[in-house]
Formats: sequence, structure tokens, C-alpha cells
Amino acid sequence: MSQIGMALYVGLALHLIFATTLHQGAADVLSTPVPSPPTTTPAHKGPGIPAQGHYSVKNDSGTICLKANMALQINISFHSASLNKIVQKVVNLNPNETTTSGSCDKESATLILNAGQKTELSFKFTLNTTSNKYYLNGVSILAIWSDMTDQFSDHNDSLDYLRGSLGFSYMCRSEQTLVVSQNSSLNTFLLHVQPFGLSGDTLDLHWNACWMKMTW
Repeated sequence: MSQIGMALYVGLALHLIFATTLHQGAADVLSTPVPSPPTTTPAHKGPGIPAQGHYSVKNDSGTICLKANMALQINISFHSASLNKIVQKVVNLNPNETTTSGSCDKESATLILNAGQKTELSFKFTLNTTSNKYYLNGVSILAIWSDMTDQFSDHNDSLDYLRGSLGFSYMCRSEQTLVVSQNSSLNTFLLHVQPFGLSGDTLDLHWNACWMKMTW
């Protein structure tokens, strides 16, 4: 074979080797699996901010003695029948499905809210007649919700929330959490309440604001 022929042969061989190598490299790149983007679990959505209700209690003479405007959210832990474990559930109180009752005397006022046959909430306010300061000292929660293995009942008569002065209302438009026990709490929104010293059927325009606790 002439030198020219040999050179052509070597050049052709190198070309074939380079083409084969390039093809294999491209095939390796194309065959490499592309990782899928990580999946995220959608965040649990709560029931949202509840609607504000307007509640009042009358004394024996028919005069309004307690008035409360507030949006309420009930947060309780109970044993689930379907899951066979303790679960936590948050439910909004629907004012349109809620009836009001209660009682008042000189030193105490009680507001009871009933939502059908499923939920009952009770709020007890106490007035210190020496200092003329009032506060929420008692909350009771009764619930009969679907998936409960038994009726839920919780209460606490040693609370110290929503302190105010006689003749003044208490207002807190932001969210507050009133802890009843390790198993239950209430979230309040757009709260405006006056359990004593009402003048007519309107809340006093002078108020104590968003003080969960105060010093006597």
C-alpha cells in the first residue's frame, strides 16, 4: 500500500473511532434519568376566621345585663372513632345556628351559647365589688361531634381572662387564645364584651383593650 493510501486509511479509521465515541457519549447523556422535582404535601387548611356573633343576656326584669359581640373558634382534642387515636379539631361557631341564654346577678354573669345539639359553651364572669373589676373566671365546653367515641366535656373555673373595670367594656379585635385545659381552648376574634354596668342595650364606648391579665 502506498504512503498516500496508508494515510487515507488511518484518517478514516480515526474518524470512525471519534464518531463512535461521540455517539456513545451522547447516548449516555440522553439515557441519564432526570430526577423528578420534590413533591410537597399541601398545608392543612383550618376553618378560617369565624363570623362575628352578637349575643346578650337579660335579667329577671328583662333588662340586658350582659352583651358580647365576638367570633369564636373551638379547639379540642378527642379520641377519634375512625382513626382510633387522639386528634385535634378546630371548629368555627356559627352565629346563625347559635342560641343564647344565661343569667346575671350583682357579682356574677353567665353567658351560655348553644349550637344545635352539638356544642355548648358557657362563660362565667365575676365582679369584685371592692375594686369594681371584673374578669372571666369560668369556661365550660360540651361537644358531641361526629367521629367522637364519647361526648367531650371540659371546664375550668379558675381562669383569669378579659379583665375590665365596672362601667367599661372589654375590647380586643385581634385573635386571642383562651386556654381552658390541655385538651381545649377557645380562639376569639373581634371581641367586644361587657358583663356588668351596661347602660341600655349598647356596649360602653370606653373600654379596656386586649389585656389578658391585669394587676388588681
